[in-house]
Amino acid sequence: MNQFDVVVVGTGPGGYVSAIRAAQLGLSVATVEDDRPGGVCLNWGCIPTKALLRNAEVVHLFEKAADFGITIDRFQADYAAAVKRSRSVADRMAKGVEFLFRKNKITLFPGTGSLTSKNVVEVKGEDGASTLEAGRAVILATGSEPKSLPGVTIDEKTVISSNGAVRNEAKPKSIVVIGAGAVGVEFADVYRSYGVEVTLLEALPRIVPLEDEEVSTQLTRSLSRRGITIKTGAKVSAVKPGGAGAVIDTDGGKLEAEQVLMAVGRGARTKGVGLEALNIALERGFVKVSPTMETSVKGVYAIGDMAGAPLLAHKAMAEGVVAAEAIAGKSPRPVDYGNVPSCTYCRPQIASIGLTEAKAREGGRELAVGKFPFTANGKAVALGDTEGFVKVVADKKTGELLGVHIIGPEATEMIHEFAVGRTLEATLEEMMHTIHAHPTLSEAALEATLAALGHAIHI
Repeated sequence: MNQFDVVVVGTGPGGYVSAIRAAQLGLSVATVEDDRPGGVCLNWGCIPTKALLRNAEVVHLFEKAADFGITIDRFQADYAAAVKRSRSVADRMAKGVEFLFRKNKITLFPGTGSLTSKNVVEVKGEDGASTLEAGRAVILATGSEPKSLPGVTIDEKTVISSNGAVRNEAKPKSIVVIGAGAVGVEFADVYRSYGVEVTLLEALPRIVPLEDEEVSTQLTRSLSRRGITIKTGAKVSAVKPGGAGAVIDTDGGKLEAEQVLMAVGRGARTKGVGLEALNIALERGFVKVSPTMETSVKGVYAIGDMAGAPLLAHKAMAEGVVAAEAIAGKSPRPVDYGNVPSCTYCRPQIASIGLTEAKAREGGRELAVGKFPFTANGKAVALGDTEGFVKVVADKKTGELLGVHIIGPEATEMIHEFAVGRTLEATLEEMMHTIHAHPTLSEAALEATLAALGHAIHI
């Protein structure tokens, strides 16, 4: 029996952060991982896909070289090299987590972990089995896995998931992407940048359906101009072998493509963890947790994707800190789920926080809405990257920031100004009096705030 204060099952963003924070607080910690430290996000999701998107961005810059007075002969973009680079980036980050475990004296047990009681985890690995006893608590952080449509099997050859997409060094000639959320539009961007014929299908009336409607409209225009075929309100009934590789049956007819990317969402990994034996409560497929991330069984905590939406790495990290601090006897501040930034890294990038304009109007409040285009931003013009806008939605009477929506260059970096603003309960007036450096993309954030107050200067 290996005894520790805390046993963490899963070392994705939530798991490794909770382990490190618990160790910082003086607790002895063991972690269990059936892959490499870092989990899906670091090894197969967030990090490698962002590396691929960076390659796609560089390809785009080379294609625009003439706009900057640069002539390039025999320009070639090697997709296999891009995938290899993304794998090396993921490998480097995984080694970084392993280093942090050593630095914080965290013991890593390779293998699959499952609860046999509320404080005992059995680990089955290639080198045999281990039994870990948690003196204080167990933290479950097993993450999520790609979902598919009924009757459609992901074989990672013809029908691939995002996991397969970051592994495959050979690009298809054509691909149908089913699902136009963040994962779908990001891979559509990558494949199109390397010359693949891309069709993007979305069952709902618009792509990136969780974002503000104006953002969806802008992204649809941008992707369409790049030659991506977009079909919304498209229901897929079957995917079968045939034609160039696969035949996709939709309510609008049949489509053919060499490959199909299934991007219809992710489901919590809760099977085989031992939840049933302990009667740990679930809610809509996710583990039900308290504000301190404790499950229905005292001493067992759940964080990250398995604990429910939003399924985002940074939300999992925040939950990991809350769980570790609660176990250590602190009084952590619960996660503010209404203030979690959402980021999509396609070109143009998308970032948002808070309510969409439509959701804000459902509350019956009088709104102040301000919008500023990047075409009127000096830094964006200098960069040659002017697609998109910043949109601010606020309560007209109080100036409270209800939601912010950005589509355009470095949107995923710019959103944090508003995240901090909402955390500090800043008003439009206070944001207006914050001086922004010139020339910067962030001036568009200031101008959108000014526009909501009716004081925009540069438009």
